[in-house]
Amino acid sequence: MRVVHVLCDLSGGGAERLVLDLCRHAPPEVESAVVAVHGGGPLAGAFRAAGVPVRVAGLRRRRPGLRGLARLARWLGSAEVVHTHLWAGDVFGGAAALVHPGLPVVSTEHNTGGDGPRRDALRRLLARRAAVVAVSEAVAADARRRGVPVERVIENGVDLARFRPSPLPPGPPWRLLAVGRLVPQKGLDRLVEALARLPEEVVLEVAGEGPEGPALAARAGALGGRLRLLGFVEDVAGLYARAHLVVVPSRWEGFGLVAVEAMASGRPVLVSAVDALPSVVGEAGVAVEAGDPAALARAVGGLLGDPVLLRRLARRGPARAARFDVRRTAARYAALYRELRGAGRVR
Repeated sequence: MRVVHVLCDLSGGGAERLVLDLCRHAPPEVESAVVAVHGGGPLAGAFRAAGVPVRVAGLRRRRPGLRGLARLARWLGSAEVVHTHLWAGDVFGGAAALVHPGLPVVSTEHNTGGDGPRRDALRRLLARRAAVVAVSEAVAADARRRGVPVERVIENGVDLARFRPSPLPPGPPWRLLAVGRLVPQKGLDRLVEALARLPEEVVLEVAGEGPEGPALAARAGALGGRLRLLGFVEDVAGLYARAHLVVVPSRWEGFGLVAVEAMASGRPVLVSAVDALPSVVGEAGVAVEAGDPAALARAVGGLLGDPVLLRRLARRGPARAARFDVRRTAARYAALYRELRGAGRVR
């Protein structure tokens, strides 16, 4: 069964990393391929190394053009199921799939908040033909409020074999770690503000790329080397191993793959109390009000100052993370693909 995933690009965001793990751990009957609507990215090599064919359509973001859409539609012609992700994947992939009337389409809602009234209206129109899946109950509730017909929830998963619990390292210095795209959603600007309120023995490592990189780099000098921007890091397991506390300060978050990776590594997690994050970490983490640097600094300081609590959270992490094994996620998607293909489902 040939499944073609359609993504915006192959950057290192959570949706792209999830698709990579779904391709790596799909059941033997599923043959995966990936199409990037706009451009490639740092994960292109990882997909190819996993034996996943990659095509980049190169559509312009504002005016994709009929030729680009026709090329995308032609590439989808060999698929038995099309699986779209994020706005560009959903809209351009969904539109290209219309050329193939009997082709089943799965669309995954990865985040809360929508993409604005006009984009959401187009998304709702194309969602009528797709089986829409949400990555968490929080995402499902938000999407339904916006009129997107979510049918079921399939929680995200992580390749747990990549992460091994290890004892917390000695300190000071105390290392905080944040992993993710450098965009406003992730709240890293607020985390850097919180860092400035913390003692000099606390340092912050940030792994990721994005448009907020220059602004964060400008802050790094003022913090005397306490803020370390690592850029894109494909294998983050080593970063978790040397961290004392992983912080996920998002302003909104559909799931929280970084939190699961941290827990699987035996690391305490501090998250924003938004959307799915508190339910993902459960008793293996602490949630704090989003967007408040002072509250974030107090929470970080409280955790680093309580080694007993820090170790207790660390011990709880692996068992909590075991709920989110990507093999279970991949199996549930494969069952959905079979269901749709067997039903010959057309909307």
